[in-house]
Amino acid sequence: MRHFIRAFTLVEILIAISLLGILTLLLSRLFNSAAITTSMSGKRMESEGQIRPLLDRMAIDFAQMAKRADLDFYGKGTADGGAMTGNDRIAFFSMVPGDYPSTGSESPFSVIAYKVNSSLAAANAAVYTRFQRMARGLVMNGDSSAINDGPIAFAPVNISTVWTSVTSNATTDSKYEIAGPQVFRFEYYYLLTNGTFSTTPWDPSLAGHASPAGMRDVAAVVAAMATLDSRSRVLLTNPQVATISGTLIDYAPGSGPGWLLTQWQNALNTPTNASVQALPRSIIAGIRLYERHFYLAPTPQ
Repeated sequence: MRHFIRAFTLVEILIAISLLGILTLLLSRLFNSAAITTSMSGKRMESEGQIRPLLDRMAIDFAQMAKRADLDFYGKGTADGGAMTGNDRIAFFSMVPGDYPSTGSESPFSVIAYKVNSSLAAANAAVYTRFQRMARGLVMNGDSSAINDGPIAFAPVNISTVWTSVTSNATTDSKYEIAGPQVFRFEYYYLLTNGTFSTTPWDPSLAGHASPAGMRDVAAVVAAMATLDSRSRVLLTNPQVATISGTLIDYAPGSGPGWLLTQWQNALNTPTNASVQALPRSIIAGIRLYERHFYLAPTPQ
C-alpha cells in the first residue's frame, strides 16, 4: 500500500509569502499614517496651547489701550512707524500692570510693545525670531528719577523717542520678555470704524483726520502670526527660520480679512525660495497660521 504525504506545493508557498508581504506592507503603511497623524496632532495641540494664552494676553492689552488724543501711539502707518517691511512692531499706552525695572514694583499704567526680534546681530541668540512683549510700568506723579523712562502725567511723550527699545532690535533687551517662543512672523493692520481695512490708523476720507488722535478711527487691530512648534524648530537654525519668515509677505492695503493667511499658506504649500524648498515637508507642514481681531474700547467722547 502506498502512503501519500500531503504538503504545500511550491506555488502555494509563493502565494502565501506574497499575501503575507502585502499584508505586512499594508499594516506598515497604516502604522506610519497613524504615527504621522498623531505627530501632526501633537504639534497642533502644542501650538494651540502656546498661542491661545498669548492671544488672550494681547486681547487684554489692546482692550485696555488708553485712547486719548494727547497720548502717543507707535505703529504701522504713523510718522515714526512707517511702512514696516517684514515683521511689524507696535507700542501704545495701556491701563494694565507693568513693572518698574529698578524697584520690582508694579504700576497700573504701562507702555506695551510687541515685536519679533529680527536683529541680524542676534542670529544665534535665544531671542532671535521670537515674539517679545514689553510692559513698562509708569509713575503717575511726574517723577521719572526712579525709572529713567519718564512719567505719563503732565505732558505728552513720544513713545519711540523715550522708549528707544521700541524701534531698536538689540540682541538682548531687559525691557522685553519672550512672550511667544513659537511665533516667528508678526503682521497686523487696522479695521477702521467705517468698516474698511487699512495700514494707516486713521480715516483719511474724514476732514482733519491725519493722525491716530487717540485711535478714534480704529475699531480693531487685526494681527496675523505664524508659529513653529518646538519639535520642528529644534531641527532648524535661526537663520533658516528667518528665511521662512521672509517668504511670508506683508499685508496689502485694501485686502480683506483672511487674504493674508491665504497668501502665507500658498507660500508654504508651494515655496519659491530654494532654501525653503530644501527643508523637509514635515517641518513646513508644522507651521500654523493665526489671525485675530483685537477690538479696542470705544473712544471717549
